[in-house]
Amino acid sequence: MKRIIVVIILVLTSFQTGYTQEVVTADDIKMLFEDQAKVWWVRHYKGLINDMHDITMILGFDGEVYHGYATYLRSKTRFQLYGKAGTALKLYEIDETGKISGIIKGSVSPQILKASWQNYQNTVGLSMLLTEAKPDDNKLTGCGDNKWVKNYEGTYFGKTTKLLLQQYAEGHYKGIFYVTHENKTYTVEGIRQSGEDKVYLHLINENNEKKGRLDCKNIGADKVDYTLRNDEGIFASNFKNTRTVQTEAIEFIDYLTLMDVTYPSLKSNDDFNAMIYQQYDKWLKKNRSQTEKEQRKISKQPKNRARLRAYGWYEVEYLSQHYISMRLSYVDNWSGYEEVTWTYDLRHKETLKADDLFLQNSGYAEFVKTYITQALKKHPDYQDPDYSKWVAKENFKYFTLRHEGINFSTKYNPIYGARQVTVPYEVLRPYLKKIIY
Repeated sequence: MKRIIVVIILVLTSFQTGYTQEVVTADDIKMLFEDQAKVWWVRHYKGLINDMHDITMILGFDGEVYHGYATYLRSKTRFQLYGKAGTALKLYEIDETGKISGIIKGSVSPQILKASWQNYQNTVGLSMLLTEAKPDDNKLTGCGDNKWVKNYEGTYFGKTTKLLLQQYAEGHYKGIFYVTHENKTYTVEGIRQSGEDKVYLHLINENNEKKGRLDCKNIGADKVDYTLRNDEGIFASNFKNTRTVQTEAIEFIDYLTLMDVTYPSLKSNDDFNAMIYQQYDKWLKKNRSQTEKEQRKISKQPKNRARLRAYGWYEVEYLSQHYISMRLSYVDNWSGYEEVTWTYDLRHKETLKADDLFLQNSGYAEFVKTYITQALKKHPDYQDPDYSKWVAKENFKYFTLRHEGINFSTKYNPIYGARQVTVPYEVLRPYLKKIIY
């Protein structure tokens, strides 16, 4: 674990292009106004931008104009703020040379500042949610604390049903819903609406068709009440959480750079935590190297604000006492998008590969390819000749585990995405060397 901490420090240090600032006080803000006596208020806010990056803001208002500063806590990069009174909040972000480098639009009250930020080129837009804070509150928060995966279990038609749900950003959800009596998995996704205590999760099959809805209350708690609405009718029950996967995060933001990575962490399982970080290590090193090169080429000017962007995230698709299976995704704006699948054997502390699952010389690859081809002929896109040609060339070498089978997928395609088909264990059984279900 010490090595992981060292690597994180090196990564963040390499991105450091900001500059240390003295603490800004209310008196400093008042001095920005023509008449200090007319200043109505000066407020301190703190929160997250893009639900990932710690930011503080000190803002003053005299009834006509706003003056203030915004500071990114990790890099200590600071921007001056200026705006005029209006029906909605609109602040111009001003860099150290006096040029406008971004715009903040939203609303402000004594307790909350809710807004969106966009860079000068209008190529990046990020949400911003800040709350009232103490003047000296400059502590970094755990930006992964509000992100998690919970393994819920309940009953449906007298049989166990499972909801593997991920909150990947505040109020945003996606996951896997397994219905035992159908022996079928659906993906789910939904957003918590402002002011509501319910989350509506849409059930989506492998052909990207909506097949029902889960109306959930108290999502995130250990007990979740739900109502399932589908072609079979309306069914109400509850889920209970059996296991939680925490989210760790690495983030950095300054004038030129915007980078954030999330990855899973299992409590009391240092072997898994070290292995999952190794999956990101190669990407982080490549990211750092490229960023250092680019920073030497470009200057701090508005057209380059947040020019170097990179993100990494994960999606858990299967979790049991013995295995965890997931997709890991990376994207940056110099080399594009990359997605890999990864399955880890929690008992034997090792990565699970296709050769570990299937009998040698069994012909499983040809069987799987034939099964997938037949399944994809039912997909609406198969009528597109280009799509069918692309599918024919793909080898579907990426896999994750599911309750009813193994989910095989293509490499990511910028037009079609990553196509997936689950092959049931009942037809794979003659080819398997390892019992995983």
